[in-house]
Amino acid sequence: MNNSDLIFSAFFIVTLINIMRTVSSLRCLLFIMRDIDPLLYQRVNGRVFFKTEGNFSKQMQLFHYIRRNEHHHHFDDYFIYRCEKVKRLFSLSSYLVVVNLLLIPGLIFAG
Repeated sequence: MNNSDLIFSAFFIVTLINIMRTVSSLRCLLFIMRDIDPLLYQRVNGRVFFKTEGNFSKQMQLFHYIRRNEHHHHFDDYFIYRCEKVKRLFSLSSYLVVVNLLLIPGLIFAG
């Protein structure tokens, strides 16, 4: 195993850990959303959000809600904090996935 394989393995493990953190934080956000804002919870179909019968368009509503910073107008500070955390973790995980995808061709051609 050479250095490039070790670097790729390290980036891959860090990416997996951050993806797991993102999913965990999203689950926590949905859990507190159920108590704090039941209408938003129903709108994003929170009951079946992570199941196969979940509606993708409703899941995207939550993504757009957080991306457009609509959560800043919410009355609960903890809910705003959780939305910001999900947004940061999702951005970090997305960037790490892109870095991993850019490293793969370099490893293939480097031998």
